[in-house]
Amino acid sequence: MEQTGLGWDLKSTFIIMKYQMLFYLKTKRFLTMIILVILMVAITVGIDLYVGVDTVRTEYGTSGAFLASGLGFVTITIAVLAGFYGGDATSIETGTNSGYFIMVQPVRKSSILLGRFIGAYILAAATMMIEFVVVGSMSQYIFAGVDTKFWLALAESLFILMAFLALAFFFSSVFKNPLIGILFSILAFVLIMPIIDVVISIENIEPWFNLYYSTNIITAVFAPIVHVSSKTRGPITIKTYVPYVWEANYIALIYLVLSLSLSYIIFRRKEVKPQ
Repeated sequence: MEQTGLGWDLKSTFIIMKYQMLFYLKTKRFLTMIILVILMVAITVGIDLYVGVDTVRTEYGTSGAFLASGLGFVTITIAVLAGFYGGDATSIETGTNSGYFIMVQPVRKSSILLGRFIGAYILAAATMMIEFVVVGSMSQYIFAGVDTKFWLALAESLFILMAFLALAFFFSSVFKNPLIGILFSILAFVLIMPIIDVVISIENIEPWFNLYYSTNIITAVFAPIVHVSSKTRGPITIKTYVPYVWEANYIALIYLVLSLSLSYIIFRRKEVKPQ
């Protein structure tokens, strides 16, 4: 029988969150993701340092243009982090401390799901922040300042990361095998969704239903947003779409709410068995 007290629910959520984070640290997943992000950022920083400050300053002209280019890897970072941290989040009941806690305590499934989501999000967000800290520091070093839209880009990235992570949780609840959940999440985020975004745009249809489409706002905020632009090549006209800030947030919010709701419905029906 599940406890109904609010205090117990909060305590259970905190404990689940704690052991979920410890699980990621124990399996070195957090360290692996940090190394991966550092390597991705090092490519951009290394090129800028190699060509020299004066060249970079002349090429980009403003801090905003530099930040838009430097943060170009954020989308792939979000996709990979969400897949690795959320792809197996609800299918690892056995063999973990959080699983043992579930076995011996009357804990609400909502507390389990929320605790795991918060734990995964904290580590994923902390990893993603490395990219923003490094690129922001480079902007400060090269342009003696950071464009104010940097903070909006950061806020959008954190929110969109939350939506991607929620979708990965949904995939995890669907697949019983943790490895399949991770692989499918990464495949969907890195390959399938971007392809859908491109194909739909080529057909001159705004991909407003695709979560990946919302990631365009991260770098788009550094310049006036042009929602629709067209390129004509012979008889063919191809339109390129960029979401408005409100539109990107709306898409992310829908995915966040629906994904977590469906994850809870499916996860609630699962049985937790000892390994």
